[in-house]
This record gives sequence, structure tokens and C-alpha cells, in this order.
Amino acid sequence: MIGILGAYGAVGIWATRYIRKNSDARLRIGGRNIENVPSELRTEWSDAEWTKVDVSSKESVDKFINGCEIILDCAKLTEAQTVMMDEIAEAKHTPVLHLGIAGFKRKESGVSILYGAGCIPGLSGLIPQYLAKKFDHIHSLEFYYGGLGAFSYTAANDFIDSLHNSNNRTMVYWKNGEILPFTPSSNDLSEDLKSVIPINKMFPFFDGEAEAVTRKLNIDEARFHMCLSGQRTIEIMNSARHQYKQNPDETIKKLCTASKLDTFGTKESTFYLCVMEGVKGNAPAKFKFIIHGLGPSPMTGVSAGAATLCLAQEKKSCGTILLGESDLDAPVIESLIANEPDFSYEIKDMLTTEIEGEI
Repeated sequence: MIGILGAYGAVGIWATRYIRKNSDARLRIGGRNIENVPSELRTEWSDAEWTKVDVSSKESVDKFINGCEIILDCAKLTEAQTVMMDEIAEAKHTPVLHLGIAGFKRKESGVSILYGAGCIPGLSGLIPQYLAKKFDHIHSLEFYYGGLGAFSYTAANDFIDSLHNSNNRTMVYWKNGEILPFTPSSNDLSEDLKSVIPINKMFPFFDGEAEAVTRKLNIDEARFHMCLSGQRTIEIMNSARHQYKQNPDETIKKLCTASKLDTFGTKESTFYLCVMEGVKGNAPAKFKFIIHGLGPSPMTGVSAGAATLCLAQEKKSCGTILLGESDLDAPVIESLIANEPDFSYEIKDMLTTEIEGEI
């Protein structure tokens, strides 16, 4: 049985549908207000077990986890609630995936407890690892990620929190084991970026996931970029630092509203562009990997759904880490390629112009 908290939210609904479509596992759907779930979803998931859960109650969370093979947390939990859930799940030897990063702290664990199990962070960390398999050593990495779409509350919270988290850094890049003031690379990728999404603002952003992946892959030089499209969203972000300190909840809600207005009447989309240079078998190698399609909430949901099923199959104990630094890169990405019709990708050998994979 797979337990899903917040299965009927803006992101959870996509994760739940992906899991149902690609697994025969029985579902246990939990939430604080399940009596308010629309009748259409009750009918669609009529074979699921519906459980009312008070996420602030240890007894309630314990009861929800009991008997589940794995837990996917798509709910809006506080840091204390998240930590409590992890402790209960670890005692029951039940792996957990959290969409958010609130409460994340690296530690040893007898089971897998993964944070940032969506698209940014999440898929954004798996993509470089997937492309890295084409190299013996990587000299440089350029990574761009962003999207046009309405933020869920959890996504907006994680996004703003990451910008103000002292462990994350803007206007820097990685070179030979050091964090340095940003300088642009010689690659001109503007046409690739224009082809997937309109961009109104782009800035270097080296967060905890980027650093974890860069260290893991032993990359000489790495640049990560965050891209924004919606003008109202950008205006909120420009003034968010002061407002967030004064009233975090109100700032998050304003960002959600701005993103909805920015995407009104437009097609939502999320994109990733990853370019690597290095060597393979003593010969130069350079590859480009582009993924796009689906809005931020659907992409986060299907990525979380795929990661849940892959982790359930892998059954590896790897402690408390970010999904993006786990070893689930190939299983998750190949699951999405095989099972999600709106997941578009292209891998191109830039030295031969040969396209190796495309949907």
C-alpha cells in the first residue's frame, strides 16, 4: 500500500494519478479535510482507502503510516510536523518522500527519507546525473531551469525560502572546488532557451542541490541558472526579501496569486536545459539535454509519482537526502519518458549533431 498525504491538492492530484496509472498498489489517501474532497475525485479513486489525518498528532500520523510500503508527502507541513513524520516512518522502516524541503537535515537513517521530491528541486538534480553517464569526467556543466505556471503554496514557500536560505547562493558559480563570483561561460544558449519558453529574468543560483550534485559528479566547473517568465511574479520576487521577513505567509500567497495572473490564458510549461563538456574514452565529448512540457505543478506531481514508484522498487537505505542527489536519476527519468505522454525530451551530441533520443 502507498500512502499519500495531500493527494487531492494542486500537485498531489498529478502524483496520485501517475501512481494509479503505473502501479497496481492500493492507495491510502490522507488529509485533514478529506470530507471536503470533490465527489468526482471520490468516484475516480473509489478503490482507495480514505483516512482523516491530523498531521500535528503523533498518534494520527502513526496510524496513517502503519501498513504502508512507502509514503509520499504532498501536504503543507511545518518543519516540526515533517521531522515527527520522519521519526515515525524510520521507526516503522517505511521510506518517505517529501515534496518540500522544510525540515530537511542530513542524517543517517535506516530507511530512505527523501526531500525535494518534485521538479525543482528534484528532477533538476537528477537530470545532470543522468547526462553524466555519457562521460568519464566532466569539465563543465551549464544548467538552466524554470517555468511558466501557477505556484502551489508549497512550491512558492520552497522557492522563496531557497532564495533567502543562507546555504543557497545567487550570482556565484563553482570552479575547482570553490564558490566564486559569477562570470558567464562562452556558450551561447540563447536560442535553445528561446525555443522552449519566454524568459523575462534569469540569474545564477547555486543551491544545496546544485552543490550536492556538483560534488557527487566531481565536476570541474558548474553554473546553474534560475529562469522566470511572468512579469508579476518577478515584481513580487524583487520585493520579497523584506516582505518575507515581515510576513512569510502573506508573501507566499502574493506570489501564488501573481503566478496565476501571469499564466492566465497561456499554456503552462516547465523546462530544463543541461549542457555538459568532458571526456569519454580519452576523446572530447559534449552533450545537450533538454526537457520541457507540462506546467510546474503537473511536472512536480508526475516527477514525485515516478520517484515514489522507483524508490518502492529500489528498496535502498540511503539516509535523509535530497531526491536530486539520490541514485534514482535513470529510473525516474526513464519512467517519465516511457509513461508520461506530455514529457518531452531531447539528448543531442553537440560534436556530431546526432540526436540520440527525442520525444
